[in-house]
Amino acid sequence: MDFLMLLRGRRRLVIEIDGQHHYAEGDRPSPRLYADMMREDRALRMDGYEVYRFGGHEFRDARQARTEIQAFFGRILTSHGYLDEATV
Repeated sequence: MDFLMLLRGRRRLVIEIDGQHHYAEGDRPSPRLYADMMREDRALRMDGYEVYRFGGHEFRDARQARTEIQAFFGRILTSHGYLDEATV
């Protein structure tokens, strides 16, 4: 996992940022690597983690990435009671 957030109420959020090496061998998509990644997601979820994945491509443009991340954390923190709707 790339990031782990520990929230109130024993809530655990995993944030993954997946580069091409997570799902491809060289420049070719790998069904095996993709299946491995999905298996890991299921195991984390069954162990009580919330899993959120981002594609590495989403971070190529810094301005767009900042906007996406701010929106994501705004929604997450609101949904878990850390922010109210008016703050976001």
